[in-house]
Amino acid sequence: MKGCFFHLAQNMRKHLVRDGTAHEYNTDSEFTMSAKMVVALAFVSVSDLDEYITALESYLLEPLLRLLQWFEDTYVGRLARRGHERQPTLFPTAMWNLFQQAQIAEDRTNNYLEAAYRRLRAQLGICHHTIWKFIDGLRKVQQGRDAFYEQLLSGHSPPLKLKKYRNADQRIAQIVGEYGKRNPIDYLRGIAHNYEID
Repeated sequence: MKGCFFHLAQNMRKHLVRDGTAHEYNTDSEFTMSAKMVVALAFVSVSDLDEYITALESYLLEPLLRLLQWFEDTYVGRLARRGHERQPTLFPTAMWNLFQQAQIAEDRTNNYLEAAYRRLRAQLGICHHTIWKFIDGLRKVQQGRDAFYEQLLSGHSPPLKLKKYRNADQRIAQIVGEYGKRNPIDYLRGIAHNYEID
């Protein structure tokens, strides 16, 4: 199971709100860039996460060190007091790490899954229906998906991502392709420049 970069970034935003630093994120461009560098750890090779976290610990100011600590606790796992093993986390590294996906230009999000959910919810509404209305709604959604599948079979291309997202994906793939040629802070800043968190 793979997580979604969008949701990883949204979790970071929620943490900033809980931590009381959302105003700084919205008004201070350097604070914003530094916060985004924490989430950019998703594009670091799992074997190098310790090195990149250590570099961020030296680079970030206090409010953002709390963000990094939250990220480490939730996604990477704290280092055990003895040894170099990390404690288990809520979200295993294999679920949220995008380093391999970025190397092969795979999607960073699972928006297609969310789109399917929105279609289903729009068709069924939010009222309590009978089982028969539910089944009819599922059939209508399936008919739409079948028609879309037939279009793909007949040679039609799926809709393209917006150009700004395609360009950002290309830039991220280029940076990840040059992995190891930049110091950790420059690498994370480079990645952080290429996505927005609203």
